[in-house]
Amino acid sequence: MTDINTNISEQNATVDGGLDVKAILSKILTYWYLFVLSILICFSLSVVNASLTPPVWNITGKILVQDDNPAGNTSSNTARDQLLNAGIPKNNIDDQLEILTSRNLISQVVAETQLNVRTYLILHFKAIEIYQEYPIQISVKYNSPNTVEQSFIVNVLNGREFVLENKKGGPSIKAHFGDSVRLKQYTLVLKNRSVPLNVTAQYGFSIQSEDATIADFLANFMPSTPDKASSAIFLNYSYTNPNKGEAVIEQLMKDYLAANLENKKRIADSTIKFIDSRLNLVAGQLGELQQAFQKFKQENHVMDVGTKTQMLMQNQVKNTDELNAQATQLAIVNEMQKYLYKPGNPIPTNVSVSVGGLNSAIDSYNALVLERQRQKLVLTDENPQIKSIDRQLADQRNLLLKGFDNYKHNLIVEFNEKKKQGLSIQGDISKVPEIQRIYDDFLRKQSIQQDLYQYLLQRKEESSIAKTSTFSNTRIIEHAKSDPDPFKPKKPIIYLVGLVFGIIIPTIYIGLKEFLNTKIMSKYDIERKTSIPIVGEIGHKTSEEALMVTKESRSNISEQFRSLRTNLQYLVNPGKPNVLLFTSSMSGEGKTFLSLNLGSALALGGKKVVFLELDLRKPKFSINLGLDNQNGFTNYVISDQADYHSILKPTWFNENCYLISSGPVPPNPAELLMNVKLEKLIDQLKRDFDYIVIDTAPVGIVTDALLVEKFADITFYVVREEYTHKPQLNLINELRESNKVKNPYIIVNDIKYQKGNSIYGYGYGYGYGYGYGYGYGSEEESKGLFKNIFGKK
Repeated sequence: MTDINTNISEQNATVDGGLDVKAILSKILTYWYLFVLSILICFSLSVVNASLTPPVWNITGKILVQDDNPAGNTSSNTARDQLLNAGIPKNNIDDQLEILTSRNLISQVVAETQLNVRTYLILHFKAIEIYQEYPIQISVKYNSPNTVEQSFIVNVLNGREFVLENKKGGPSIKAHFGDSVRLKQYTLVLKNRSVPLNVTAQYGFSIQSEDATIADFLANFMPSTPDKASSAIFLNYSYTNPNKGEAVIEQLMKDYLAANLENKKRIADSTIKFIDSRLNLVAGQLGELQQAFQKFKQENHVMDVGTKTQMLMQNQVKNTDELNAQATQLAIVNEMQKYLYKPGNPIPTNVSVSVGGLNSAIDSYNALVLERQRQKLVLTDENPQIKSIDRQLADQRNLLLKGFDNYKHNLIVEFNEKKKQGLSIQGDISKVPEIQRIYDDFLRKQSIQQDLYQYLLQRKEESSIAKTSTFSNTRIIEHAKSDPDPFKPKKPIIYLVGLVFGIIIPTIYIGLKEFLNTKIMSKYDIERKTSIPIVGEIGHKTSEEALMVTKESRSNISEQFRSLRTNLQYLVNPGKPNVLLFTSSMSGEGKTFLSLNLGSALALGGKKVVFLELDLRKPKFSINLGLDNQNGFTNYVISDQADYHSILKPTWFNENCYLISSGPVPPNPAELLMNVKLEKLIDQLKRDFDYIVIDTAPVGIVTDALLVEKFADITFYVVREEYTHKPQLNLINELRESNKVKNPYIIVNDIKYQKGNSIYGYGYGYGYGYGYGYGYGSEEESKGLFKNIFGKK
């Protein structure tokens, strides 16, 4: 018998552990209709979403920013290149990126391309944005600076009249093409274009505020460079109409080039003005020097220089040339540095060749000065944009001052070095007549002024040429072009997401249902909670009859009881009488029903069976059989009689079945079950019967069953599907572990085959009719959380 028990245990018991794939698949197959319905709905919604979502194209363009170095700077000075500071940028690509996303430039593009006005062809379920195909020209004049987006429908009556409707409601306006339609926020003028007008079609358009349009543009516009060393700028723009997107990017590049050329001309004007002032000053100084030199020669009768100092003069001339070059650089730097102390004026750039690597920083400074001048036309000094530019100017000015100081320091060092050489030469020349030395001084000063004058004339000519030039230092290398196909919406991904959601939603529903459900729904729930063997599975039935197993019965449930009878032969000792005890966690799980029909099945097999009704608190056994319960176990225990035959009653359905009913409900049922007469009664019954089937009270509510368990050979613990709570299985586990129950086995009752779980049968619909409490009243069957939500039974 032990081997048989072990086999049944191994076959039926599975403790909590790994994932049961078979149970999961069983659940999926049970709710297959939910998956099919959810997938159909979610996939259909994804198809609708993909169809109604406006397609978005990517539009690209490319411009090249060339270095704006003045002419004549073809050779680099190694000493000057070493003066470059890490904080001074080598090119102005970052500045150009900022200009491309500046509000002024974008605002100009919005006005020129009417980007704030979107035109649509309205179909049944969606509106398609059209551009060149739109047959109506729309002019917008804003009446208020604070506007919100509004959408309109144009119903064309004929080639001359139309009706304008606001999508948000309001009266319709009938007007002629070309008439002004004055609204609260703006005045509209609609005109016919050369595109044919279809009077049967429905057209629409929406108007955004300038701020909202600029914000939308910047959100979908991305200028970038492939790397830091490149001078090319890639323009990427996403828009719902490829033709209009191309027009917007093309206009942006044209406006950017025009603004760049205009800035170039402004800087040239500033440079010419600076050079003119310097030419006047140098010309005056040169004239005074020539007059003094002429006077000196006349007073001293000096007409020519002798050859006796020729060698010394050659060295002096060489030294003088080098000093002249250094002095010229210092003069230019000092004059340019003065412009940094005059805020609001650009620094001349056509003379910036003399300041080496500071050219790029000067360009950035001039760009900020010009930007501030443009902003000052419409903004005050207290405006955040003006203050931001002022802060940038201050930072750039500090960088330039530092660069100028470093460069001047190096020039002064070189100048002093040359000057020392000159002093040495002067010492040799001091031996010549004083007149000769003074003559040479005049020549040197005259040479310095003449070189500076020639340099300024050259730069003025270059600036004049630059001003009249029609070429910008930037150019378009790739015109605006949209991709052949839209990159959004990505329909395969949307369909895949719809399919995934179609699977996820019912999975979450089933998972939540299982998580929130506290009742046993399948064999898998039992096997996860306990390792106690399951010896019988009884299906569900709708009949109200308690007795299902009779000599003539051939129903599925009666066969299940006969199968349980067969299993019982492997659990008991057939050579002696056996006591079978039936209990459960709570009332309503069907222990009385099971004990009655199993006893009937045993009697049909030729065994003598006696039912002992020891559920003294709420006896149902006698009631179910329609037998009198006035005289029974209670009368036997409290009386002096020792013979049980006075309380033994035959049953009407089988001559081998007898019943000892509970008798009147006592006030102290536990004490009566502890009476020694119970043990004597069972010993007497063992002599006369093969099986003693005891129906006791639920062990989860009262201890009555534990008082009787010591007389039992086998204890059947009844579990009812969709009724017994999962945590209640912990009770039988604890009783077995504490040896309060010796040979427990589980019988599963009321199994619904259509549920699709692994416990199946055709079951019954029998129960006590009351719930968790155990007393003398009537309680309704308790419902689980999911049943309360969905109202299922």
